[in-house]
This record gives sequence, C-alpha cells and structure tokens, in this order.
Amino acid sequence: MTTLILLSLLLLSLHTCRPFNLTPICRSPLLHQQYERSTFLRSSSDTQNDIITLDSVILSVNSIASMGFKKVEEANTTSELEKVRLDYLGKKGEITQVMNMMRKLGKEEKKVLGASINEVKQKMEVVLTEKKDTVQEQELQAQMESERIDVTMPGIQNQGIGRRHPLSMIIERATDTFVKLGYDTVTELSDSPEIESDYYCFEALNCPPDHPARDMQDSFYLTDPDGPEETYMLRTHTSAVQIHQMEKRKPPFRIVAPGRVYRRDDIDATHSMIFHQIEILAIEEKGKLTLGDLKGTVEYFLQQMFGPTIEVQFRGSFFPFTEPSMEVDVKFNGKWLEVLGCGMVDPRVLEKAGIDPEKYGGFAAGFGAERFAMVIHGITDIREFYNGDARFLEQFPHFGDQGMTAFLEGRLAEKKEEKPIKEEAPKKQKNGAEPVAGGEIDISKLDIRVGTVVKAWKHEEAEKLYCEEIDIGEDEPRLICSGLVEHMSVEELRGRRVLVLANLKARKMVGVPSHGMVLCAFKDDDSQVKLVEPGEGAPNGARVTVEGYDGEPATENQILKKKMLDKIMPKLKVNGEGIVVWDGKPLATEEGGVVKSDMNGCSVG
Repeated sequence: MTTLILLSLLLLSLHTCRPFNLTPICRSPLLHQQYERSTFLRSSSDTQNDIITLDSVILSVNSIASMGFKKVEEANTTSELEKVRLDYLGKKGEITQVMNMMRKLGKEEKKVLGASINEVKQKMEVVLTEKKDTVQEQELQAQMESERIDVTMPGIQNQGIGRRHPLSMIIERATDTFVKLGYDTVTELSDSPEIESDYYCFEALNCPPDHPARDMQDSFYLTDPDGPEETYMLRTHTSAVQIHQMEKRKPPFRIVAPGRVYRRDDIDATHSMIFHQIEILAIEEKGKLTLGDLKGTVEYFLQQMFGPTIEVQFRGSFFPFTEPSMEVDVKFNGKWLEVLGCGMVDPRVLEKAGIDPEKYGGFAAGFGAERFAMVIHGITDIREFYNGDARFLEQFPHFGDQGMTAFLEGRLAEKKEEKPIKEEAPKKQKNGAEPVAGGEIDISKLDIRVGTVVKAWKHEEAEKLYCEEIDIGEDEPRLICSGLVEHMSVEELRGRRVLVLANLKARKMVGVPSHGMVLCAFKDDDSQVKLVEPGEGAPNGARVTVEGYDGEPATENQILKKKMLDKIMPKLKVNGEGIVVWDGKPLATEEGGVVKSDMNGCSVG
C-alpha cells in the first residue's frame, strides 16, 4: 500500500511540474514561469503516460549533471577524468543526448532547454578543469616521490657508455651529406642568431606585414609587433640565415644551415614549440642551376637518409620566398610522408639581399630534423626528444653512423620485429556513404557554431571591413572582421543570426585581432554576398553538423597546417532548394534544423 501511494505521488509530481526538493541548475524566475506552463508530446497518443513536461526534462538534465559532478569528485587520475568528460560532454555523452529531445519542443521551449543545458555544460567544464589541475599536480608529486634520489648516499661510478641523441645523429648526417656536395656549414652565432628582427625573419623573405603567409608562422615576439620600433622575435625558421649569408657572401656559393627554431604551437605527439630545421641555399650565375638540379640534389639527399631504394614524389606548393615551390614526399613503410619543402629562389628575395636577379639565381630547401628522426628511428612522440630520460637515449647506438648504416643495410628489423599489416576494408560513414577522399579530412573537422551579432561597426582603417562582436555561446563574444561593407549596412548586420567558423586561428585584420569567420553564400564574381541563415530554434553556440560525419573538430593549428579549408570548403554549396549542403548533404543543428540561403546554386565560405 505504501509503495502504491509513493508511486502515485511521483506520477502526480511529474504531471504537475512540481519537483520534490531538487533545485534545477537553471532556475531564473522568467525561465521558471516559461517551462512551468509548457509541455510537449512524444507521440500522438493521448494517454497520460505519454505526456512529458519540459520541467521534468530539465530536472533530468540536473540529475544527470549531479551524477557527473559526483563522478568528477571520485576520479583520481587524468584518464578517469577524461572518461567522465566523454561520458557526459562527449559527442555521445549523456548531457549531449538530451539535446535530441529539442526536436519535439516548440520555439520558446527550445530556448529554455538550450539555455539550461548550456549552463550545465559550462559548469561541468569548469569543475572538470579545476579537478584536472589538482589531479595532475598530485600525479606529478607522486612521480617525483617515486623517482626521488637520496643525494646523501655514497655515489656509484657509472660504468655505462654514453649515447648520442637521435637528433644529433640526424643533423650531423644530413649536414655531412651536403658538405660532401660542396656546401659550407653555417652554425656560428653571428651568422645564425636565434633572436631575429622582423626584417630577416619575414620582410626580406618576401613576407610584408600584411602577407597571409605570416599566419602560418606563430612567432614568439620579444617586442611589440605593432610598435613604432623595430620588432624582434625568436626565429620561426632558419630561412633567415639565407638572407644573412646572401648579404655577406658574393655569388657563387652554397650553404647548409642547421639550427633551433621556435613557434607558438600546441604541444602534442607531433608538435613542439622548439624544434630543429636544416636549410640549404645554392646561388650561381643565372642558368647554371635549374629545377632539375634542385630535384636531383633533393633525391640524392633523401637516398642518403632513407636508403637508396626510397621512392620520392614532388608536389607543387607555395612558399613566399621561392617560385616555383614544391613539397616533397617519401614512401616509407607503405605510406607517403611529407618530409621537406623546396623551390627556386624568388627574384624579389635576391633583390632584397642585394643580389642582382638578372645575373644570379638558385634554389633553396628546408626540412625538420625531428620529422626525419621520428620516421627513421620509429619514434611516435616528439616530446621524447626533450624529456631528458636516459632510458630513451639507451635505445640508440653510440655513434650516428652505426645506427644509420644498420638502417640502410636493412638490419633495423633485428631490434624490433614488425607485425604484418592486416588489410582492412575501408570504413563507411553512418549514412552508408563511402569514406571521404583523404580518409580523415571532412566537414566534421570544422567547428561551425550558431551565433548572434551583438555589436557591429565600421573598421577604422579598412574601407571594406566591418568589426563584429558575435555571441557563439562562450563566456565573451568573439571579435571577428568581415568584408561585408559593400553588401549590407551595419544596421542590417546588428542583431543578425549567423554561422561562425570557430576553430580558426586569430589573425590581425589591419590591426584588429579577428578570431573566426562568418559564413556567407556568394557568387563566383563576388557581385552578391549574403549571410546564411541557421534554423530559428538553434541557440547560440549550437554546433552545425552533417549527418554521417561525426568526427571531432580539428584544432586551430591542424586547420592551418594541414590546409583543411582548401579541401573542405569547395564542397560547401547552396543547393537548388536553398539548403546549405556539404558534398550534397545538408548542414543542420539538432535544435533548429537545416541551414538555408536564398542564393541557390552559390558557393559558401
């Protein structure tokens, strides 16, 4: 009898939107009044059990969040915290799944539920971040304690033999290869400074202040880049050495310049803020060095590094200091790997350095020592090079030539027997479509978010640019510059709902830092440009996706360095029905439906 009474009270509470004593996380008086009055149907049935209130859904979100907060508190390792994050905030997480209910709601109800879910997600992200910092500190302390050495104990003489660092071996072998071809080595601090001026790092290499190629080089500036005085930075590439040598030497000459470089990069298994480059430069009388000479030199060098039977391919590319330019790949263990860039020196670079481009010409090439070392020695994490762990160094031979000779003779397999590669059938997307060409780069790499323009004004120094502050569901509005002056008034722009490509690196647009891009439909001749329209029910911050492409968004560095926009954007169009599609499939949000535009048949970008 008691059980029956409790069950009746529970059903009555759900029907009347009266929670017991649990206070929802999102409970402002206005929102409370809105969702207290609103309900929605899961089906067309009129039975009481099929009626679910918006309030009960919000209570469900709060209940899920409470359990998530508890699991965060119970987690003791970073891996456990990551699992909690994925279980609750991941693409298939419990909080994310509640968003599916929005399709059954009315316009006002969607806004209320969206606001509640966003608040829960933000609070959980804060809690996860704070706990992660605490756990990481505890793990570090535990590691330090486990590796503690009692310095008061008597010393024991180390009978082991010292080992060479794999980077040292790669740099020496690469340098020696070019020295044997008649190149001079440039390593003196006066000729190869690690602190460079903006002129030597960029301007003299055909990269003026407004050149888009500067976005590819995230420099550590030591002085204000927008200040009135000369700008200094930690050099982002060893190409600056070429300018110093062209100013110092008289043609003909050939140099090889190894050195350390610095970039503001996200540290992961393949990226570091400090790494090593090796540059070559050859200058002769015009006509004596051709593109064929460059290809022959590069192929010979790669054979010395990877073995005489290595396959090499050249691809056309762009570098501001060479024209034409090429990127070079080698086929290693059945895969094509990009290993270096090269090209014929641009005449404007020669002229800047005081060399007459009518009389002299030449070629240049550059590559990263870490990339070569990782491939040759089978190292999967670039961070191992800088950890200073003696156990890592013990894996390598005493001298560079021992390890390289063994590699070239095919004796590398004695150390580690490779397992046969099992061929797998290509995976299909959820919608049955074949994988996108390139395997990994598809529309899911773009983090496209719904936003609202809360403020807009004319750029003070650029005639064609507006500056906008756009709310995309973050703590602060994004500042973005858009070239829309010729296509709409600032009044038309204010308050508009837009789509923002959010995972782009911030770049200065005539002095204003712009972080993201507003998506528009446009005609090929740019005679007409219009904003695309997100669905009405989509809240700010909602992600726009394409069904069947469920990958996580790429980082800002990956978008830039892997040139993803060049591969993804050409497939972004407005179809004949006014729906924005990628490769023929509609862009949509779970809350607001498909993205639209009245510019049928136009491109989107």
